[in-house]
Amino acid sequence: MLVTVPNLWNYDRYGPGVITEWYKKEGDLVKKKEPLCQIMVIKATYIVESPVDGKLTRIIAQKGTRVKPGDPLAEIEEVAAPPTPTPAPIPQPAPQVIAPKVEEYSVIKIGGVRKVIADRMTESLRTAAQYTLHTDVDATELVRLRELRFRDYSYTELLSYIVIKALKEFPNLNAHVVNDEIRVFNHVHLGIGIQTDQGLFVGVVKNADTMDLDTLTKNIRKVVDDVRQGKATPEELTGSTFTISNLGMTEVTYFTPIINPPEVAILGIGKIRDINGKKLLPLSLTLDHRVIDGYVGAQFLGKLKELIEKPHEVLPGLPPPPEVSFSVTAVSISDTKIEASIRNFKVIVDEPEEAGGTNTAPNPIEYLLLALAGCMNVTIRKIAKERGIKIDTMQLTITGSLNPARFGGIVKTGRAGLTRIRIELSISTTAPKDVINSIIKEAEERCPVHDTLAQGTQIEIITK
Repeated sequence: MLVTVPNLWNYDRYGPGVITEWYKKEGDLVKKKEPLCQIMVIKATYIVESPVDGKLTRIIAQKGTRVKPGDPLAEIEEVAAPPTPTPAPIPQPAPQVIAPKVEEYSVIKIGGVRKVIADRMTESLRTAAQYTLHTDVDATELVRLRELRFRDYSYTELLSYIVIKALKEFPNLNAHVVNDEIRVFNHVHLGIGIQTDQGLFVGVVKNADTMDLDTLTKNIRKVVDDVRQGKATPEELTGSTFTISNLGMTEVTYFTPIINPPEVAILGIGKIRDINGKKLLPLSLTLDHRVIDGYVGAQFLGKLKELIEKPHEVLPGLPPPPEVSFSVTAVSISDTKIEASIRNFKVIVDEPEEAGGTNTAPNPIEYLLLALAGCMNVTIRKIAKERGIKIDTMQLTITGSLNPARFGGIVKTGRAGLTRIRIELSISTTAPKDVINSIIKEAEERCPVHDTLAQGTQIEIITK
């Protein structure tokens, strides 16, 4: 009888399988339901059993052949009951031959799961223009919170949750490249690199962005268990849109993870190191240069770095960090002059002579503009550093327009104080202007002084 490939998988969705092992050879006697061969689809394996008792007379699909459901596998000559097989003759030792000593080695054929992995990795390197960005993240607070509040979660599970949040702001990294088409996905189908005795598999959690931390963790653990027990279905091994590979349990810090095609990015996580009291987490992001430019990758790493360093803003069930308080003690010396104590510093505030002062120190508005300059400087440089961008020099010229009418009692309506602020920024950097503009825009949102002044004050920023 002709034995064909059973309908074990969805060929239209997952494509052909590969014969990775024959358990019998031509001429062998077989029993009904005895394993004949193994077929691998993606990285899921299926065993084809003999449908009858008989003798395997012909193998049609040899090891390494690509097959689909319905294809012919072998021919079996049916028998009522297979006789007891004749014991194989005991091999006689070959006569010894004395030969010159040569270098000894063993040969391991690349086949089975390892062959599938090798083919996939070769395809990835052949089809994608891959490059890798590396950075360190201060994970001190994340480590502390895991030990204090999240002891039941692994770093892979916590970091997966955080990575998903970062991907929502950078959807182009959550994509596939198919021929000349980029497919950006609405949901994150998260791939998790899983090491097994048979090799590296990528387990997939579908729609991971719709899950809370507990649900995500439950699904990650299920996929990992299924893969390691050899029970993973093609559904659990295909369709990922972004992959994480964690080598943090080893001594590896930075490495070059290879993209899982047709994805465009993969994140590598290395071992957390204790340096000068900080817990530094190394990240390695490999990208497909056909789709993702270096600055975009750096921005994604910067966002990821920000979220990891501020886990209170991401992880559930945590109280917000306490507010930071500042205090100033001021003594009035005259109608226009005060002396302030700020920690161990003494500061004099005065008005110019035309305003009735002695002009011996900057006035309050000038101090306010100085505070804005200092805040913007710190914030811009911090964001640039997070994104891996170097700023050489920066000059800020800030002009404030004051409407003193209401303060002077001239009118009873209208807004007194700063009505318009103009900030001129001159930044020396090799980064493109659009990248710098995006940094400045984020700095406007994160600078406390800017945010305070922006309530009712028109602030214009010009870059040169």
